[in-house]
Amino acid sequence: MGVRHKLLDTAPEQVPHEFSQSVIDFCKAVHAVSEGYVGLTEITVDFEKPYEQLAAAFVLGEEDVEHAQTLADRFYETMPADVQAGGCNVLDGEAVDVWRKQAQRVFSR
Repeated sequence: MGVRHKLLDTAPEQVPHEFSQSVIDFCKAVHAVSEGYVGLTEITVDFEKPYEQLAAAFVLGEEDVEHAQTLADRFYETMPADVQAGGCNVLDGEAVDVWRKQAQRVFSR
């Protein structure tokens, strides 16, 4: 089974306040997070009809990259189900630029 995720251009009105606030609160509690984003993704499983889902993404400080697994564990232990559904996305390289351009930044340290 193949799954394809594509980040879509995400307007502020596409992101419910409660979703953003959950991501903001998470970012504030995890010092390793330097930026937090919410983006609308298009998910296609095999060749089925695609569906859209909000996802959270995080940029870690360079010195904190080795803590990505700890961040993911905490994410899945503490976040509401609707936020967990989009996954814990840790960004680096070109992905950071894509999310900065297409998603909504909800947190910056």
